[in-house]
Amino acid sequence: MSKLFNTTFGKYNWTGSNVLIINSSIGDFSYISDGSVINETIMGKFCSIGPNVRTAPGKHPTHTFVSTHPAIYSNPECCLKNFQTKDQHNPTRNVVIGNDVWLCANAVIADGVKIGDGAIIAANAVVTADVEPYSIMGGIPAKFIRKRFKDEQIDILNESKWWDKNIDWIDENAQLFLNIEDYCHFHKK
Repeated sequence: MSKLFNTTFGKYNWTGSNVLIINSSIGDFSYISDGSVINETIMGKFCSIGPNVRTAPGKHPTHTFVSTHPAIYSNPECCLKNFQTKDQHNPTRNVVIGNDVWLCANAVIADGVKIGDGAIIAANAVVTADVEPYSIMGGIPAKFIRKRFKDEQIDILNESKWWDKNIDWIDENAQLFLNIEDYCHFHKK
């Protein structure tokens, strides 16, 4: 059974089983697979979220503050006693996931990270810094592996913003999505 708290969905979304989504918005056609925890996340359209993905799992201070315990530096609802009235360490947690992003199984996306349109995050990666559009990242911590497409092709994809087109346009042009060369040629006209 999935649990949703303060979450909005676009159209044509689905979630697998045992998914927890908190304080998030999910764009059209995006799905979230079994066992994932999506927290404090703004997700674009056409995103593919693999099983056991985690977003905004919570950063703890590692220097300056005396303690790493959230009751000392923050005021989380889960603590029975807090010593602060507001978050002194991590007031901006939102993860921002662009459009057409694929987060593979077991990926972890740290608080405050922005993932660009068309990016792929490899299985088991831990993303601690922003990710450029159409980049493939992997490892712990995640490092750049390569771009998905040539720069000129990425420019065309970014300009076309196909994910914002109406469903009829996507349906009529679905064959273009099967080959980046065809898609780019169509948009150069």
